[in-house]
Amino acid sequence: MGVLSTIGVFLLGKLKFVLVIFKILKLHTLLSMLISLGTYALIFGWKFAVALIYLLFVHEMGHAYAAKRIKLPVSPAVFIPFMGAVIGLKELPKNAKDEGFVAYMGPLFGLLSFLPAIPMYLYTNEPFWGLLIILGAMINLFNLIPITPLDGGRIAAGISTKLWGLGIILLLTYSVIHLSFMGFFIVIIGSMEWYKIYKKQKSLNHDKREVQQLEQLVVQLKQQANHFESVQEILRKVLWKISNQEISKILNTLNSEIEKMKKDIYLQQLNGTLTISLQDSNDNQLISGILSQLEEKVLKFKKEVQKTKNYYKTDTRTKLQLFLIYIGLVIGLSISYFYGNEILSNHPEIQKLLNR
Repeated sequence: MGVLSTIGVFLLGKLKFVLVIFKILKLHTLLSMLISLGTYALIFGWKFAVALIYLLFVHEMGHAYAAKRIKLPVSPAVFIPFMGAVIGLKELPKNAKDEGFVAYMGPLFGLLSFLPAIPMYLYTNEPFWGLLIILGAMINLFNLIPITPLDGGRIAAGISTKLWGLGIILLLTYSVIHLSFMGFFIVIIGSMEWYKIYKKQKSLNHDKREVQQLEQLVVQLKQQANHFESVQEILRKVLWKISNQEISKILNTLNSEIEKMKKDIYLQQLNGTLTISLQDSNDNQLISGILSQLEEKVLKFKKEVQKTKNYYKTDTRTKLQLFLIYIGLVIGLSISYFYGNEILSNHPEIQKLLNR
């Protein structure tokens, strides 16, 4: 398996669903690192294995450092052979700027991780150091393609999510030319994420209006909580208008419980066993509990709408800063890649191998 394949499986490890596997396996950083190191060593040799683990580890430490700087709790780094390394965020960033900062520090640390290879090559004249530079540059350059779930996509989100379209085109072109299954897979994931955000943004105005209606609804239901007929009349008018499924489910539950209460009261009246005060107390507790659930869900929905509205909003200065540091990192990694190639192509030992 070549360098591109190694990069591909590394990227797969960054996808969210892999985090579930990590939780199940409960692998610790050191143990998982040793397993990956042994696996790579058996296939590629110990020098390449150590280099790859080192590059992946430093990259992930960049993400961990950035997350801790903005007080985002993270899980320890975990390594899985041919799936790279990952650090899970226990909380999502508050906005695209924070997300971009966490994403950016991975490739930045990645660049810093292989810079010592330059003086090491100059001192030893070993072509291995040129290979390390190339490998580090490729891993981090690939990660900077502006498409989620790659780091570049998360940086670009703070500039404009429209850049994801450019990332999709770039990666799709690369995947077609090189017949890269992993590239196609990431394009699919990125396209789905882009469409998901597009749908959220498109329905934003509708969702804001619905939040306002739901807040008014909660107030009305609380005012009429002791009058079953009034509550059901309110529900009949609004149920069909509610698009949020969780809230609709609570409203339907409220309606069903009121129906049961009305039937119970009617049957007890017929039997002459109704105790009004006790029945009222129990019913009020149940209604209050359901209304509390409803209020919590409406508040959660409101926060989600506000986050959708504000998450990708960044001022011009922030956009410019993100763009400049993004381009600067791409340039730095590109120069390093070409320098590493220059080392290998001009090295006598490599030239002998190529001339055989």
